[in-house]
Amino acid sequence: MKISKDIELNKKKLRKKIIDLRDSIPENRRSVYSEIIASKLLKNVKYKESSCILLFYPFGSEVDTRIIINDLLSCNKKIILPKVTDKNIIETYFVNNPLEELEPGYSGIMEPTAQKCNKASIKEADLAIIPGVCFDRNFNRLGYGGGFYDKIIPKLNKNVLKISLCFEIQLIENVPVCAYDMKIDMIITEKNIFINK
Repeated sequence: MKISKDIELNKKKLRKKIIDLRDSIPENRRSVYSEIIASKLLKNVKYKESSCILLFYPFGSEVDTRIIINDLLSCNKKIILPKVTDKNIIETYFVNNPLEELEPGYSGIMEPTAQKCNKASIKEADLAIIPGVCFDRNFNRLGYGGGFYDKIIPKLNKNVLKISLCFEIQLIENVPVCAYDMKIDMIITEKNIFINK
């Protein structure tokens, strides 16, 4: 029990440290890095082949996924975005028009408006873009503490590629993990692409 509490405490400290680091990247540089990261994803074969992508809307100093959202819309691909309910349960919806169909939700993150969007099943996604605070080269991720994506990932079809987008500054030596923490398959930064083979 104590080990588990120690890990959670370490995660909390690490979370704050990495978010502060990410926040310190000048906005114009974050924008350039986001474009580089997005362009790498857009060239990915699995991305090109996919027709329905689970994605996240950018919040704070995260990689700007709006570039990807715009590309998906222009290619007539389906976009699934998550929504946290008042019971802290994740629901997923198809989004066709982000400007009209999103509203501030959990922690101020832009989420689908239930009345304006159609419900989606996680099983419909053939590619998943997973957010996180930091990552290591063993493909462990540290999320924001809600455990939402650790619940989403097991519900994906087994062959679905799970990609995380982050700035190089978010890569660390070892992410503290618990038994319920879920790994990802690929990490794309402005400098590198790491693939879990």
